[in-house]
Amino acid sequence: MSRMNVYDAPHKGLRNALSQLQFLSGKTNYSMLNEVERLFDLGREVFRILTIYIETENEIALAELDVRCPGCAKADRAGHDRLQFEQRSIEDFISRIYSDVKMDKNADDLGAEFHLLLSKYHANYLLHIAEEEIATQLLLWKHFTDEELMEHRYRIIERNPPDALLTWVKFITPAQGPIERVRFLTCFRQVASDTLFNHAIKLLRLELPEDEFLSLNNELRLVLDR
Repeated sequence: MSRMNVYDAPHKGLRNALSQLQFLSGKTNYSMLNEVERLFDLGREVFRILTIYIETENEIALAELDVRCPGCAKADRAGHDRLQFEQRSIEDFISRIYSDVKMDKNADDLGAEFHLLLSKYHANYLLHIAEEEIATQLLLWKHFTDEELMEHRYRIIERNPPDALLTWVKFITPAQGPIERVRFLTCFRQVASDTLFNHAIKLLRLELPEDEFLSLNNELRLVLDR
């Protein structure tokens, strides 16, 4: 029987989120306020879950790993520090662009610089999470049972406010296959209130192609109604 994959769902969501932000940064007209505002809003959404994810990983999963295997989380923590430093620079940069465009300043050159800065961060982030999936996952399997890893996941989920959880659903679910989607949302249903879960389903109706949403909704009802 295969072990619980700790990183599969969140990392698929983060790859999706960063890819959307990267794509939008390249096609944005930096002389148009409405387009820059759209990029700024997406960035704020993406950077928020990136921050929450690193903080909760440090404080829960890596903290527990340090107890079982002192020093084993050192490389991941150092990587998180580097990524957070880069992220703060990017957030400051897009805020500067947004402020300039609101004052009718030309931001085309800044936009090109932002796209390159984001590209470097995106590449570094992808490399970091790939290393976690290869190396850290093995350490977690070695030192924890699947039940303990699931308990970590629930604690991490509980640290996310409701609107952040909806953001996770928005980015994770479209990046998953049909079986994974049902499994993920079944898990989400166990920790979400009725209101929050219903909001998530309404959100996915907008995010997924109609045929994929209908298939997911039917499969989910079969599972949840058992």
